[in-house]
Amino acid sequence: MTLIANSLSGQMDAHVGLYADKIPDWDAFPASRGYPELERAQIRYIGAGGSPKIDDPSTLKPDHFTLSIVQQPVGKYGASHAHEVEEAFLVLEGVLTVGWEWDGEVVLARLGPKDMILHAVNRPHGFSNDGFDPVKVSIMVGKAKPLPPKYIYHPKTHDPALSRAFGALPGKSKPLSWTSSDPRHQEMARHIVRYSQKKAVWTPAGFARITYVGEGGAPAGTYRKDLIEVPPGVRVRAYERDVEDAYFVVEGCLTVGWEENGEFVEKRLGPKDLIYNPPGRRHYFRNDGHHHTQFMMVVGTPAPENVDFQPA
Repeated sequence: MTLIANSLSGQMDAHVGLYADKIPDWDAFPASRGYPELERAQIRYIGAGGSPKIDDPSTLKPDHFTLSIVQQPVGKYGASHAHEVEEAFLVLEGVLTVGWEWDGEVVLARLGPKDMILHAVNRPHGFSNDGFDPVKVSIMVGKAKPLPPKYIYHPKTHDPALSRAFGALPGKSKPLSWTSSDPRHQEMARHIVRYSQKKAVWTPAGFARITYVGEGGAPAGTYRKDLIEVPPGVRVRAYERDVEDAYFVVEGCLTVGWEENGEFVEKRLGPKDLIYNPPGRRHYFRNDGHHHTQFMMVVGTPAPENVDFQPA
């Protein structure tokens, strides 16, 4: 067993999180206990994010960021809170309402599949499912072990109606206006990426990129994040970084390979599967399927891309 675990194949398996193997944790957030209106489940891939369950053996050890999925039933909400680092919400299924609060006034935005918001450092924010279907949202926090969320409006300490409104008094909530001159609307808009409004940039290696966090997307703080689209038959040569990167599959299937001293091992990933590629690990990806594949490439630095991807 030790030989298998120490093999390149064993090492690769130890850095993969398969969606089918995950068990949702409906008790991930202690502050929600006893408040059914705050009900939601967490699936952990890298680290624990805003949950204190950092000892979960099914989650991968984080370096510069955490990554998890939260499922929120219809009618539930997440109380307004803030973090000491940035936190990204990428909607996978359903429609999520998010609110940013300024001194009792809240700006609201509704996000659909593949839309993202990057919550700024120390910005009070809440979220709710006001739609018809359960919401699944990928959540990333820009630190291996973030501090517990600092709750600003919570039903334990505030009127339930005020908490549900993320701290907005009656008449003090407004939908986000993309053309407003109000600096609050402008700030929130700068931190949102709408998939339908972003144009993909095609690379010489044959795949397309849409920047979500970084130049051309939301302002980068501790990591960079791109949506990569890979047409059938496209493959890139092995490359390595001095920081980690992770692939989180959004659509289709992706074949990922690791290379070491002439030895190659590969694994095929499907929707909501993830692989964490450690610093210094030579790795590559390709699309062996019949349809386009989309995956999020998250890199543990805010610096611009410095990999010269080459077709294989």
